[in-house]
Amino acid sequence: MLVDSVMTRSVVTTEPQRSAQSAARLMREGRFRHLPVLQRGRVVGIVSDRDVARRDTRTVGEAMRGDVITVTADTPVELAAELMLDNKIGALPVVENGSHQPAGIVTQSDLFAVLARLLGGEGPNTRLEVCVNDPPRQLAEITVLAYERHVPITSLVTLPASSHERTRRVVVRIGTIVAAPFVTALRAAGIGVDQPEKLDSRVAADV
Repeated sequence: MLVDSVMTRSVVTTEPQRSAQSAARLMREGRFRHLPVLQRGRVVGIVSDRDVARRDTRTVGEAMRGDVITVTADTPVELAAELMLDNKIGALPVVENGSHQPAGIVTQSDLFAVLARLLGGEGPNTRLEVCVNDPPRQLAEITVLAYERHVPITSLVTLPASSHERTRRVVVRIGTIVAAPFVTALRAAGIGVDQPEKLDSRVAADV
């Protein structure tokens, strides 16, 4: 997934000469927290609601972060997330390839929405957390078992194993609330499934 699919295109911007008080009011009224700063149509900085909250700041130019970190629309979302984490920032201006012309903005909220989409699901569904020690073979088994039992998989995310773990955890969301038969089949195939007690009791009753 690329930044292009999650960024805000109709981004509100400001200029260095604007008063900090005016920029703060603009963000407050628009209910957003970051403003890319433009000069002659080019991104020269970014300012947050915290930056302009300081009473000693008179203009956006005095408050903004000038060493602005930018991304392009074809940047992977995971790289954008890493840049925000590493630099402790909440938003990245999106610029056109090979220039500082603004194309939009991507924020922490946009990335949280991606996470919710990846791990969430629409309609009745069940979240399963599966442990695998042979990912290529066992992921294939999971999808075959789902196909054979007409269980729709609405999302599947593998979590990287830590250095001391021998197994990988996989979050599988299936499009049904009647998950017990599928869980039973997974366990019969030697695939560990972590489940709430309520589902575990139904699985035990089915065995």
